Amino acid sequence: MRAARPALKIAAAAVTAAALLSAGACASGSTAAPEAGTSGSSSAAATSASGEPATLRVWLQGDTLKDIDITALNAEFEAAHPGVTVDLQEQTWGEYTTKVTTGLADASDGAPDVLELGNTQVAQFAGSGALMELDKADFENSDTWLGGLEESSTYDAKLVAVPYYAGVRVGIYRTDLAEQAGANPPFNSLDEMQAAGVKLLEAHGDDGSFSGLYYPSQYWYEGISFIWDAGGDIATQAADGTWTGTLDSPEAKAGLQRLKDLVAATSRGGDGQNEADDALVMAQDQAAMFIDASWKPAVVSDPETGNPELKDKVKIFVVPGSKPGTVLPQFLGGSDIAINAKTPNAELATAYTAMLTGQKYQEVLAGKGYIANSTSFEPKAGDETSAVVIKAASTGRFIPNSKNWTKIEDGNVLQNMFDKILTGSATIDEATAEANAQVTELLNS
Repeated sequence: MRAARPALKIAAAAVTAAALLSAGACASGSTAAPEAGTSGSSSAAATSASGEPATLRVWLQGDTLKDIDITALNAEFEAAHPGVTVDLQEQTWGEYTTKVTTGLADASDGAPDVLELGNTQVAQFAGSGALMELDKADFENSDTWLGGLEESSTYDAKLVAVPYYAGVRVGIYRTDLAEQAGANPPFNSLDEMQAAGVKLLEAHGDDGSFSGLYYPSQYWYEGISFIWDAGGDIATQAADGTWTGTLDSPEAKAGLQRLKDLVAATSRGGDGQNEADDALVMAQDQAAMFIDASWKPAVVSDPETGNPELKDKVKIFVVPGSKPGTVLPQFLGGSDIAINAKTPNAELATAYTAMLTGQKYQEVLAGKGYIANSTSFEPKAGDETSAVVIKAASTGRFIPNSKNWTKIEDGNVLQNMFDKILTGSATIDEATAEANAQVTELLNS
């Protein structure tokens, strides 16, 4: 997921349970932060390094502030830290990378102490030394953090951020069409899902415009799942920090061939397209299934931009792996919370991060349909949507954790590779050789 994309969000009334997290991580040389649940109101915690009453500057994205009840959180934090004022500055993803770059370099009082980062942004700023190092052992919930988010919060074997929330991709299907064709999920393997897609395609009639499972050719976010499922990867890093592209490995090519076979058998009309309009394809009765964010069913039936007649006729399922009984590894998107390495308020920043990512407010987010940062969150009995999303996220993976990863995305390296393979404009060998050379060059640039 590019950092500028909003978080993938599950339907309201989704995940719920408990996750414990205490304050405590601090930069090298700083004193320990107060434990979660204590007042933390000592003069050291309530004042800046200069001894003046502290103002804690916090940058968070606006798309989650209402959902997490940030007003209540800030009031609670200020009450626990007399003399401290939280200066919350609402952000938007557009041009955020540039703003963070400028903000973290700001030597004035305008720099953020605590900031939200898209999980693909963390490495870029950690690589420049702009983020404070944290101690995983100080966070009670760290043993059950979602693997993909924990990986994105770690750089050069150091924890530089705390997982905030996640999003994952799932299968989305028309319940009425699946029932009519006898192609209902869950599916035990990719072969079963493909067979269902073929059934749905044939039931409609293969007229070249309807898809049993719609898959746009530039859809790299899901495409890498097939590489991972086959045992491949995008790139590997040596002990000296050097990256080597592995898209041309036998395993990666096998995964790409499996995806190509699935698309050829079930998808129509996706050449040259990305996933932006996949929900509208279903809304226009041109697809029985597709794979995307778990909140996309609401887009399908949106009364203004979708097809309201499909309300209650669109559900989600876990996309299976190639081996029976497995889950297809999914790219785990989302956000992490980081602390400015230059903050004069390290203890306060750590305590605020602990509260934001801790039990109480993770439960608030989970109750609003977000995927909490820990595998300890379990669905309520009978909540099928939550059960699907949590299972799909259980095998979450992450892209190469390099400060140069944005060059891969900005250069459309993977989009172009998948497009060439799935449209047939290049062979798998040709497309992977070209993309692999670009990946190696850009990650080491």
